Amino acid sequence: MLSLVALVGSAIASATTLLWAGAFPGPSPTGFNQGLAEARGWSVVTLGLVLPVLVASLAAARRGSTVGRLAWLGTLAYLLYTYLEFAVSPPFTALYVVYIATFACTIPALLMGLASIEAEDLARAFGDRAPRRSVAVFALASGILLALAWLKGIVSRTIAGDFGWPQGVAAIGHVVHALDLGLQVPLGIATALLLLGRRPAGYLAAAVMLVNAICMGTALVAMVAAPALAAGRSPLEAAPFATLPLVAVALAVPFFRALRPIRLEDRPADREALHVRGAL
Repeated sequence: MLSLVALVGSAIASATTLLWAGAFPGPSPTGFNQGLAEARGWSVVTLGLVLPVLVASLAAARRGSTVGRLAWLGTLAYLLYTYLEFAVSPPFTALYVVYIATFACTIPALLMGLASIEAEDLARAFGDRAPRRSVAVFALASGILLALAWLKGIVSRTIAGDFGWPQGVAAIGHVVHALDLGLQVPLGIATALLLLGRRPAGYLAAAVMLVNAICMGTALVAMVAAPALAAGRSPLEAAPFATLPLVAVALAVPFFRALRPIRLEDRPADREALHVRGAL
């Protein structure tokens, strides 16, 4: 139910942003509204990719599909990041309460969804078939590169003593840096360390990370391409950013194909119960 509320909230926010320019006012009443263009690109991906995946994965999860459950959690991670960013970034808009309701529902839904999956069972279901090292390298590289991209400017400004209130669209970037460094970077690095250490939780973290990377990477491409189109520039400016979702897809396909159904007799406790039952 929490996921459905988040789904409805994100659909309302995305559709409103696409149809009404007032959904994302610019820092000045005149001139090009960079923030609106970026929000509209992001909203296209949310409506066209993320929400259909969320609906399909919810339906599959209700039928008992483990892949469905993992994809569902990955899309929830995307919605949490997206609408937390919208809620705490300027400007204040008519969708403010919708943003808060959406990310507020994703937090407990994501936590309960993660807690409902036994990491050991999931690791046995993947076995040695999953591209564990490749996913770990991708997770580590994406986390480190993202951290370096933002820390370069942050450290240089800190050393120079360039402190103060961000103005205009720069205020949104200020929030993005915090969320990326506080959420995306730790997710990537933790996933890599868990996978390389052969920890069962690594497969769960990797599934969420890959789905989230596909959604976030595609949204990033749209966020760069949409302002370029609106300003009369070439959308090919976004081409370099397409590397992230393409690599994530290339890894996600063999990763999820490696997953096998979890059988009762594969669980040590259940195997013992079956043995006792057979003896009786």
